[in-house]
Amino acid sequence: MKFIKIFLLLFVLSNQAFATVSFSVKNEEIPKTKILFLGFDQADPRWRTDAFEVFERIRKNLKTTDLFEIVKQSNSIENATTAPISKGDRENLFVEALPDFEKYSKAGIGAIVIAQFNLDSAGNLEIRVRMWDVLDSRQLFGKLYTASKDNMRKVANVISNEVFKAISSESSGHFSSQILYASESGSPKYRIKKINLIDFDGENHQVLTDGRDLVLTPIFSKKRDEIFYVRYFQGRPQVFSMNIKNLRSQKVGGFRITTMSPSAHPKDQNIILLAAIEEGNSDIYEMNIAGNTATKLTKHPAIDTTPSYSPDGNYIAFSSDRANGQQIYVMSIDGSSTKRISTGQGSYSKPIWSPDGKLIAFTRIKGGEFFIGVMLPDGKSEKLLSSGYLVEGAKWSPNSRYLVFSKKKAAYGKDSIPRLWVVDIITGFEFELPTPPSEGATDPDWA
Repeated sequence: MKFIKIFLLLFVLSNQAFATVSFSVKNEEIPKTKILFLGFDQADPRWRTDAFEVFERIRKNLKTTDLFEIVKQSNSIENATTAPISKGDRENLFVEALPDFEKYSKAGIGAIVIAQFNLDSAGNLEIRVRMWDVLDSRQLFGKLYTASKDNMRKVANVISNEVFKAISSESSGHFSSQILYASESGSPKYRIKKINLIDFDGENHQVLTDGRDLVLTPIFSKKRDEIFYVRYFQGRPQVFSMNIKNLRSQKVGGFRITTMSPSAHPKDQNIILLAAIEEGNSDIYEMNIAGNTATKLTKHPAIDTTPSYSPDGNYIAFSSDRANGQQIYVMSIDGSSTKRISTGQGSYSKPIWSPDGKLIAFTRIKGGEFFIGVMLPDGKSEKLLSSGYLVEGAKWSPNSRYLVFSKKKAAYGKDSIPRLWVVDIITGFEFELPTPPSEGATDPDWA
């Protein structure tokens, strides 16, 4: 049976910001925090392999942030420090011991992560982990993890989250999260699209639909094990829900017209937003799934689409071509007080509110080039984060620190295959998510 238990050790925990890190805007030099990992080189054959696997997964996770320089103590660390640490000084610290902060500070180490491994009475692995801020000579966290032998990946992800939170001061990490997306394969004239679910690290890949119908824009529901997506059904797009455990799907609501662009309510699992097309015109509707009722929120001759709730559920951002091309608007939950917030040149679409409510992400087309960007909810302080031949469909990480989106680098060849990318909205660092290389990937969502 798979399980993972986490216990707080009797350590004093701190939620203060880590003093050695400073964040800046994109394209500036970003100082990396040098972290020394101790105790992961294990000689005991009972847990040597597990200790190595846990460290390698932590290292791989943290590398995706570009915020850290990882140092693992081994026979030599001369190349890993700005000042040499002699062999006699390389003590094997225990989690209960207090490090020599002055020595490690002189060596350029910003933080220390110390691990101790053992087996409990049932033969499960126990990992005691303690993290220290070298500059401020204080503990950042201390925890005990107990896990079955087949659960090392989950343990590594949880430890990675703790390290990330301690350094970045974010409220949560993202290494245990999941990505929902639409894959595409086949010839250019006949593309097969399927809904996929994958862990952030690229493992535990699941295909949720069979490819017989065109499917688009999957999103996570607020209900456990449920998603929404658009499926071409009976000749037109329709919003469907699916239980990802048994893969049973059903059409949402009694609409006999085209429906698309679902967006889940942040608090009520029975309510969604969607766009519906009637007599060639698209408007925004709020639908109560349990009651099978819908309220029309926009009544404008323009094309209103891609709605997104604010985290408190009181406002809706959407795109519309009602004035000067496609732009982003915000309105109250009842459809009143509509205000345009995008002000730049080009067209804006697919607004999505950050979980903390501070920003709205969007897709922008200007001069034939696509951009992913963010702005304040009033449209001010716009910041473009990524560009390409085609970039679109940005969605937020649960901690509001990152965006995931689809990108095509070129019109032809290998670079024309869309891939999923993640960008840090603070540093601008981008990296590609590990989805199957033989398929394209679009329409991501993150939970």
